[in-house]
Amino acid sequence: MRALVRLGDKTTHGGEVITASGSVMYGKPIALVGDKVSCPKKGHGVNAILPGSTRILISGRQAALNGFQTECGCTLIASLSSSGEQS
Repeated sequence: MRALVRLGDKTTHGGEVITASGSVMYGKPIALVGDKVSCPKKGHGVNAILPGSTRILISGRQAALNGFQTECGCTLIASLSSSGEQS
């Protein structure tokens, strides 16, 4: 199962999700495509979450899932392991 990504979840570049526009799950809002991550790599800064393959829509936008990419090329790492969609 590909888990939903939420506010504060990490990236493979050592950054984290800094905006999340979706509904709240287990006390934190769900990140959606277009929400932002902060990347500590030099020259990367703040980047948007890019669209991926999912059928989960929240307010007409794709929910961000574990493994989705961002504009700077990092990958999202979900902190939840049992939410989201079957792969």
